[in-house]
Amino acid sequence: MLAPETARAHNRPQTEGEVHRFNRGGVTFHTYVSPDRGLRATAHVIELKNKILLIDATFFPETGAEVAELIKQIGKPVAKAVLSHEHPDHWSGAVAMRDVPFETLPAIRADVVQEAGDRIPTNVANSPDLVLGHAEIEGVPIEFRNITHTESNNMIVAVLPEQRVVVVQDLVFSGVYFAPGYDRSKWIRDLESFRDDPAFDTLLLGHGTSSNRGELDVAIQYLKLLTEVMDGPDATPEKAVKAMQDALCDFKDVFAPITR
Repeated sequence: MLAPETARAHNRPQTEGEVHRFNRGGVTFHTYVSPDRGLRATAHVIELKNKILLIDATFFPETGAEVAELIKQIGKPVAKAVLSHEHPDHWSGAVAMRDVPFETLPAIRADVVQEAGDRIPTNVANSPDLVLGHAEIEGVPIEFRNITHTESNNMIVAVLPEQRVVVVQDLVFSGVYFAPGYDRSKWIRDLESFRDDPAFDTLLLGHGTSSNRGELDVAIQYLKLLTEVMDGPDATPEKAVKAMQDALCDFKDVFAPITR
């Protein structure tokens, strides 16, 4: 992993996020990480031989503009852009990339429309539907999977088996407190399935820098502890927050407090 570089939007002197890079099997992975005010939300610019696969757009127009500038610096066209799920910290920055259509599932797009109304970027609202399953871009095999009822209603995951990389986005968090999601038991089962999947060993996350398979065990234990502190007979959101903070005092309080 190379040292992070600062990222700058075109004609903007203020630095917002960082870019982390590594190369694996002829593919260069550029991960833009937003600053704390943008919840450290990521956009993954996956550089193939002549084109780019882009996953997510970050939270703000300013950070989205820095992603656009990163793509401009690489100097290759976007072959496919994907929106992983419906939460605005992953799609709002798309307003800075209006010429890039973000493919996603109809159900994800419907959830974005319900939440955003007229504020939905046109390159999300009018984009093509994402086709799940096995695909190939410039000779690089990629598998798109949909994981349901975890941190969001739907979560698009991209696996690059030849590079042994998986883009999990908000299926896994690293070192930060996160909300309970939709179905914690299913979420745990899905993470256990990923832990047993031999197709990858590097995880690209929806918030922060890349990680390894060990992060799956951390996430599983986190969700089990969260279930224990939230499902007790005298549990309250306030007690659950304190219990998680006491048990995991080295985590960062980046996201909103835990609620039911």
